[in-house]
Amino acid sequence: MPDKKEELKPRSESLESPELLKKFDFWGVADFIAFLKSPTKIFFLNLLAGIGRGLGFALGFTILTAIVILLLRRAVSVPVIGAYISKVLEFIDAQRQVYR
Repeated sequence: MPDKKEELKPRSESLESPELLKKFDFWGVADFIAFLKSPTKIFFLNLLAGIGRGLGFALGFTILTAIVILLLRRAVSVPVIGAYISKVLEFIDAQRQVYR
């Protein structure tokens, strides 16, 4: 059983292995560390990512709402919920007229 002192020794020989250095180079670790040292790059990348997420959310919500309204317009002919859906669609049309 090894001593505790032996267990805590740093294993520098394994960190200098050519295979590990090749893997680090392949993974782009140096580029990633350089990126982490630049707060302005991180800020602008996160800003761009936030703008992209916001636009994606808005576009997706718009498309989903349009599909729901399209399906509701087709469901007006259903006798059970047709009257309720027609009132909702009239309200939506009235609001669209107000904001044009």
